[in-house]
Amino acid sequence: MTDSNCPYCNYDEFDVIAQNEFGVILPEPHSLSKGHSVIIPLRHVSSFFDITDKERKSMLSLLEQARNELTLRHHPTGFHIGFNDGTVFGESTAHLHIHIIPRYENQTLALDERWGFTG
Repeated sequence: MTDSNCPYCNYDEFDVIAQNEFGVILPEPHSLSKGHSVIIPLRHVSSFFDITDKERKSMLSLLEQARNELTLRHHPTGFHIGFNDGTVFGESTAHLHIHIIPRYENQTLALDERWGFTG
């Protein structure tokens, strides 16, 4: 199931970093650091608690694959990993997505309104 108005349902195949049967890794268009990516299920679903066990395992496998790829490409010192569930932070899309944000030495991570922070 897809949503014609959802940017995560209508991604450009050219942007795909990796994918498997149930999910895909894409670059985050509003990146907080070099390599910031999102892992999404292929099915349009809004809550982590509504995905199937196969989708959950798929997303976690893709999260690990993203970490490995980002480590090879960008050599971060660590990662900030997170997602919002529900509309409490005014997410612009109702499609579940997990952020993997590479962290670099001496880099301050400025979380924005997507994480409930305001300037």
